Amino acid sequence: MKIVLLVLSGDPEQAREWLQNKYPGAVIDQISRGELESSSPVGRIRKLHSLRPEIFAVATERLAWQSGQSDLLLFGALAGARRVVLVDTSGNSRDESRSGVVLRTPFRFARESIVSATAIARSYSGLKKLEQAVKRGTSSTARKNSSPNAFAQAPRIAYLRSTPGVGTQAGGAATHINGFVNAATELGAEVRVISNDYIAGIDRTRLKLIDPEPLGSTRAAFDLHNNLIFSAGAMREVEHSSADLIYQRYARFSWAGVAASLLTGLPLFLEYNGSEVWMGKHWDMGSMLPLLSRFERLNLEAAARIFVVADIERRNLLRAGVPDEKIIVNPNGVDTEKFRPGVGGLAARRDLGVADNETLCGFVGTFGPWHGVLTLAEAITLLPADSRVRFLLVGAGKLRDEVQRIVGAAGREQQVIFAGHVGHERVPALLDACDILLSPHVPLEDGSEFFGSPTKLFEYMAMGKGIVASRLGQIGEVLVDDQTALLTEPGNVHELTRAILRLSNSRELRERLGAAARAAAIARHTWKHNAQRVLDTYQDWTDRSS
Repeated sequence: MKIVLLVLSGDPEQAREWLQNKYPGAVIDQISRGELESSSPVGRIRKLHSLRPEIFAVATERLAWQSGQSDLLLFGALAGARRVVLVDTSGNSRDESRSGVVLRTPFRFARESIVSATAIARSYSGLKKLEQAVKRGTSSTARKNSSPNAFAQAPRIAYLRSTPGVGTQAGGAATHINGFVNAATELGAEVRVISNDYIAGIDRTRLKLIDPEPLGSTRAAFDLHNNLIFSAGAMREVEHSSADLIYQRYARFSWAGVAASLLTGLPLFLEYNGSEVWMGKHWDMGSMLPLLSRFERLNLEAAARIFVVADIERRNLLRAGVPDEKIIVNPNGVDTEKFRPGVGGLAARRDLGVADNETLCGFVGTFGPWHGVLTLAEAITLLPADSRVRFLLVGAGKLRDEVQRIVGAAGREQQVIFAGHVGHERVPALLDACDILLSPHVPLEDGSEFFGSPTKLFEYMAMGKGIVASRLGQIGEVLVDDQTALLTEPGNVHELTRAILRLSNSRELRERLGAAARAAAIARHTWKHNAQRVLDTYQDWTDRSS
């Protein structure tokens, strides 16, 4: 039996293991997402058909978030697969025969079309009403300032996490949510999370789940449909809560926080990690960008305060016409107790098969456009063959196959350990196993200023290891060359290679830079610093409103 596996998101090795358990003895070939995306629709079918799969399997992080499932099923059936299987990292799956797919497809597409058309129509209508309400500055009820806790220093917070998407249950987004929620709680606030999915690390007793529906003929229609579902549920939860403040991570095609704020009169504090319109233009090639732009403007105009992770994003908002007094720069942070030296690195190093006389360089992150993984791959190929430097690459993403190709073509496979997607609870031990930590970010392709505030940057600092990082945006502002890290020109393969070699040859330099970086993280970059800025801003807002 031959299985052809397409990994859209999640851990490829976990998907392979699941398939091997379900189909013992099967031969599993993998086709990359990049191979298919570079072809026309007909070319994609021909490419898959040429592999002659008996089973076409698609792996994704969460089936509940995966749009276009009907398309994927039909794609496999048209390419000749006898069965099509969709599976996610939680073990949820869909398994259909080719004949079943063909018979059901017309009805599925009809339903998808109706749901999509309805979601789009309701979104345009609802958006117009919300835009008018925000412009008037009115809400449907009196503000809840009369509650006893309304002007307390530590408010009761309704935390909204909306819009399903891959990479949000774990990874940097989940780290940020956990960091803020835990730190705000320690500082005395009461935080209730309202989310479309469980979030790794968040106690489920403090989370209200509003399930998404994997319906919508396009990704935009999928998001719009689920915005309607999530917003209705979030409004009910906030209206019947004793919250003093709505705090929302801004998300594409979402108006949940705006609607809940207008309904209850509670202030909306918006965490804005970058423009979804920009990402849609340059990364996702998203559709319905004019509508997405209206959603973005609505959120920015309705928010009482907007928190951005870097000063570049503040400047972007000022250019967009957002008043300066609404914008608070609030960088990401780190839990310096969880991320510290001596948290299992020796055992992890043994498990990875790294010798005592080898230098291990670690990278954690998404194999995406601006994380610099292709630059890192090229640097690995330039290292002397006898350098005894190895690399641990943790994470997944669309460029992982290309990284493996570059490393393999140079005959350096034995130097690189691809750990894949791992739970965030394992990350501290893996970082502790390393001697050097890498953040080789590259500039944005369109020439825009780099707006990222990588959570891994602060986690690296807290680990007390030698760091090599790009002199780029906030990374180059937080780290100081030859004091807390070695900084290199973004995208410069030769500089990156030389910095890695310099640190690998000097334990004393690694220890000096690492100690200084950890001290800086403790002094200025914890999640408590991040949460305290939000609570201080709330206190200031209530003082001004009284």
